Amino acid sequence: MKSRNFVLAVVGAGLALGGLAAPAASAAPSDDVSVQAVHRKSAKCTSPSGKKINISWGDGSTSTTVYYNNHCNQKRAIELLFRPAGEFPFTRCFVAPAGEKGDKKIGDAKPVEVNILSRGTC
Repeated sequence: MKSRNFVLAVVGAGLALGGLAAPAASAAPSDDVSVQAVHRKSAKCTSPSGKKINISWGDGSTSTTVYYNNHCNQKRAIELLFRPAGEFPFTRCFVAPAGEKGDKKIGDAKPVEVNILSRGTC
């Protein structure tokens, strides 16, 4: 009788441990998922005092989308600098209208520098 109880206990423990191991195996990350870094920047407005323009962008593989929320009373230019391997550096620039929120898709990927210009023109 003791050996039968022992066998049942061992089998039960094995099933319990097997049940714990199964979710860990299914929780493995998938190869088709990629993590893209999100970057943020802001700059003070000339007017109204205490307000800012906020921008964010990600490291896309084929393009860069810049999201902006301009709380300023004046438009602001946003300039992106790209340095592709084996090519000359170049910039892309667009204007965020005063008091507006939106986004701009740039057809180039992974800028090395993004600046919010104090002027409203590129």
